[in-house]
Amino acid sequence: MAHFWQKVPSALLALLFLAQCSAAESPPDSQQPRFRIQLMTSLPLIWGDGASVESILSGGSEPAPVYRYWQQHYDMTAVDSLENLAEENPDILLLVQPRAMDPADLNDLDAWVRAGGAAIILTDPDLVWPSRLPLGDPQRPLATGLLSPLLGHWGLELVGGHDHGAAVELLRVGDHHFASRGVGKIERSADGQEVSGVDCDWGEAAFLVQCTVGQGQATIVADADFLDAGLWPAPALESPRKSGAVRFIDALVQQYGDADVRRK
Repeated sequence: MAHFWQKVPSALLALLFLAQCSAAESPPDSQQPRFRIQLMTSLPLIWGDGASVESILSGGSEPAPVYRYWQQHYDMTAVDSLENLAEENPDILLLVQPRAMDPADLNDLDAWVRAGGAAIILTDPDLVWPSRLPLGDPQRPLATGLLSPLLGHWGLELVGGHDHGAAVELLRVGDHHFASRGVGKIERSADGQEVSGVDCDWGEAAFLVQCTVGQGQATIVADADFLDAGLWPAPALESPRKSGAVRFIDALVQQYGDADVRRK
């Protein structure tokens, strides 16, 4: 996958929407096996912002557009713990601004990747996700990523961007254009020491790094706000594939190869 990224000022947001709509909109190849993906997230993707048992049972809560799309195109399972990760052995583990994990989960994750697992990790240092919930509410998405222990173990560090706040930025990778806010960076750990068994490629993107970890692979993105449908062009709300953000995640998923090959 090409690593050509570009950030431009929010004044070009209108061009972003045009670019997102004009790009190819064909769905992932229907002949390909459905990837088995485990999702862990603090974002209100599964039931919506502030969902309660009552609202879920009454039908008053619904998944975010991106989650509906993932359910249609992947064998997607939401999880709260990784204690069964090695046993269940999904094709891909997708972490999207996950809540704080205990050391056992982090150890299980690291061991699984090193044994050949594939992880896509979205960890945002300056999340600007809209929420109706008050500050301090445990259901609010995490304002900053909490995966420093894992990243440090791989010789990496999550760093906030220079432009904090809600300013919209246009991002590009290959043919994928999408908007986000508060984009961070992934850097080598401050001590500069290389970690045995970890080899990373930054390409030209400060907020994207792709690493070989032991026998496995991990893609780390220092942003998660681009999954907010409020930043998508209007047609993408009904047809998420029209969003460059959705196609970008599809590309990350597809790079790990045939799902049947990954099943052990």
